[in-house]
Amino acid sequence: MEKPTTRSNADAKQLPPDPDGQNNDSAKWAQTAFDAFMTATGTDPEDAMADLLADLMHLADRNGTDFADQLRRASSNYAEETRGEPA
Repeated sequence: MEKPTTRSNADAKQLPPDPDGQNNDSAKWAQTAFDAFMTATGTDPEDAMADLLADLMHLADRNGTDFADQLRRASSNYAEETRGEPA
């Protein structure tokens, strides 16, 4: 499986809190989508995340979805999922 960014082992140990113990699963699901995107497009790992985000913007345009609103919601979800204390 390709990694979206290259990280040293030291960086990998500095992950944000995971109070519900589900962030590894979330990362695995995202990795599956990321790998499928790279396979479908031939994009290299260094460019794939930005390209995927840009393509999601195009998809939002075509579906009448406010991408900025979805990004705010995603950021809020991420903050909640890494806040450092159990729900």
